[in-house]
Amino acid sequence: MTQPDLLTSSPARGGRRAGPPPLTRGLPLVGALPYVLKDRLDYLVSTRDELGDLYTIDLGVTRLIALNHPRHAQHVLRDNARNYSKGGPLWDGARGLVGNGLPTSEGDFWLRQRRMIQPEFHRDRLAAMCDLMVQAIDDGMSGFSAAAAAGRPVNAERELPHITMKVILNTMFGSGITKEETAAVGHAFRYANDYILLGLLLRSLPGWVPAPGRRRFEQAVKTIDEHVFRFIAQSRARTGRGGDLLTILLHMVDAETGEQMTDQQLRDEAVSMFIAGYETTSVAVAWALHLLVEHPEVLRALEAEVDAALGDRRPSFADAARLPLTLAAFQEALRLYPPAYWVPRTAVADDEIDGFHIPAGSTVAVMSYVLHRHPDLWESPARFDPGRFTPERARGRHPLSFMPFGVGQRQCVGKEFALLEGQLILARVLQRFRLSAVRGRTPRMDVAATLRTAGGVWLGLEPRPGR
Repeated sequence: MTQPDLLTSSPARGGRRAGPPPLTRGLPLVGALPYVLKDRLDYLVSTRDELGDLYTIDLGVTRLIALNHPRHAQHVLRDNARNYSKGGPLWDGARGLVGNGLPTSEGDFWLRQRRMIQPEFHRDRLAAMCDLMVQAIDDGMSGFSAAAAAGRPVNAERELPHITMKVILNTMFGSGITKEETAAVGHAFRYANDYILLGLLLRSLPGWVPAPGRRRFEQAVKTIDEHVFRFIAQSRARTGRGGDLLTILLHMVDAETGEQMTDQQLRDEAVSMFIAGYETTSVAVAWALHLLVEHPEVLRALEAEVDAALGDRRPSFADAARLPLTLAAFQEALRLYPPAYWVPRTAVADDEIDGFHIPAGSTVAVMSYVLHRHPDLWESPARFDPGRFTPERARGRHPLSFMPFGVGQRQCVGKEFALLEGQLILARVLQRFRLSAVRGRTPRMDVAATLRTAGGVWLGLEPRPGR
């Protein structure tokens, strides 16, 4: 299948009325969708090379204005953010899962929730959660250990969600959750999260047409609600103040209004945090491990750093500062394969970006994946190079050239939590195992709710003596 012909146009100049962005051309009814499905996000990169930093992609059932430069992110997510809402079919679908949590709420209610929640992810709180995080990492690594002991390769992408799920459940709900509850909640979350994107495409179908998977989505949300509301009730029944995030949220009081969260608000924020902290981190770590085994010289450097900083002891929060290359490798994986690979918004009123007319009601999306590979921003953008994130080389770089957690006021509150978690998982894996690539098992991108791999990330494992 060859790439379709592309129409190009030029920005309005000399005071003329702004015209529409360049439009991709594809097949009748489905537009460029077959090419997107075939080439995944690399189609967006090649289209940017053809059409420039801003263009409209025709997906048949819908159209999307792709924004691929930091100046676009600055305009849509910061300077003119009030004109770009979280409205439209995609966000309506997300609200079917997360309700009115931080990722989907807006206006004064969002500000109130953000004001209460943000302080719980500051440095002191992260330090208090670090031991829970490391214990959860160790508890979730049994699949790695079993594969290494048997001398067989392991699919890291299959095993890592057990680790990140254990981390988020322990820090969010406490450590008293059973394996059965963990499995039920995790399975329901994964399906419901994936369905949001599918649901966007299915909305074009007439209402009387049965939508594949919709009933299963509703059942998944029901399963999630049953568990989360029970966790909330258990937390309310406890007399003491636990250190888990749910208990902390339960006792929060808005300083300006004196209000606390209702059970429904607690549910929405807990589900939002779970979505933000579960699969996104596991996917990013899986890509990082793939990149490391494909670049043995970087892998050896990380092993040396981990050995010098930790030896064979468990890491503490203070150790994170002694692992800068490990953090940089995780950040570089986030650059090349950002789990949240786009940031969609809906234009409230007409606007103009780069001389192009943006009609009210348009869906626009800052394409983080493409922006992270922009040749004007990154030298040899497709190359894995953790050194990009040293202070010396990062100096002078556009602050929005790297945005795996979003930007502006809507930046993910759990950004530092996720960076610490990814850094510690990598460090703990390298402490315990020698890693190697598995021939014939190179992963491909699988564009779903997050940027997973197709076929998994397969690693050869060898136990390190005494670890």
